[in-house]
Amino acid sequence: MADTSSSHVDIDDHADVPKGALGDHGREMMRGAFESEMTLYSFAPNNVPKPLAWGTYKGEPDKHFYICDFYDMTDELPDIQKFCAVVANIHLESMGKSPAGKYGFHITTHLAYVGNDNSWSDSWEQWYARALKRMLEEEEGSHGPDEELAQLTTAMFEKVVPRLLRPLETGGRQIQPCLIHSDLWPGNVKPDAMTDEPIIFDSCAFWGHNEVDLGSWRASRYRLGHPYMEEYHNLIPISPPVEDWDDRNALYAMRYDLLHSALFPKEPKFRRAAMDEMKRLVDKYPDGFEAF
Repeated sequence: MADTSSSHVDIDDHADVPKGALGDHGREMMRGAFESEMTLYSFAPNNVPKPLAWGTYKGEPDKHFYICDFYDMTDELPDIQKFCAVVANIHLESMGKSPAGKYGFHITTHLAYVGNDNSWSDSWEQWYARALKRMLEEEEGSHGPDEELAQLTTAMFEKVVPRLLRPLETGGRQIQPCLIHSDLWPGNVKPDAMTDEPIIFDSCAFWGHNEVDLGSWRASRYRLGHPYMEEYHNLIPISPPVEDWDDRNALYAMRYDLLHSALFPKEPKFRRAAMDEMKRLVDKYPDGFEAF
């Protein structure tokens, strides 16, 4: 038994309790999970477990939870066509429906334990730069400062981020915010054991550029990769400038390498991978947006 922030909840055989956390941060995480999944469910009710409640255990006031419908799932990659169709449909159905046409979300959501600064922004460049900065700060807190990384970070924000993201919304080009799951790795995407339909869960939702949801697909460790990206873009074309697509995807993928580096402080390979990609982009775009 538990009391949520608004009602009494009985946990039955049709419910699952996939998340639990402690303290004020844990409470914020559970609220964010509920709001994130509820918004996602509103656009894909057949592919997202229905959120039921979030709250605090009656007998453990420092312990918090999130409850959703239970699904029996297999541990396989989802069918490429079905999965990409679900993701593309969420993006298309939600496109242009962000509050006031802005980027962000109405509360904090969490990628793993790292809270997004979801403050509303008129510019996608501004929102993503803030999210990337937040992840870099978390990574430095885990591994400590590094002079080379600091220099690369400065160049990334002064040159690379403006060069790759500003063209999306200048020169007559435009994008519309759509609902982003933002954690579409195989651990959060499973086929339904009965129907084989893709079930997606554990989102960290915000309103953003649709292509950012493909960032986690780039890493070989996630077993998705370019075949899934190509199938997705059969449904939603690449945003212009098309020639920037691969480097934009690398920029979006960088946030996940930094997250992994933050999660594994004794493992240097994720920081090195992120720094190598940063160096490649800095070397490729030394003059930033001005040279576009």
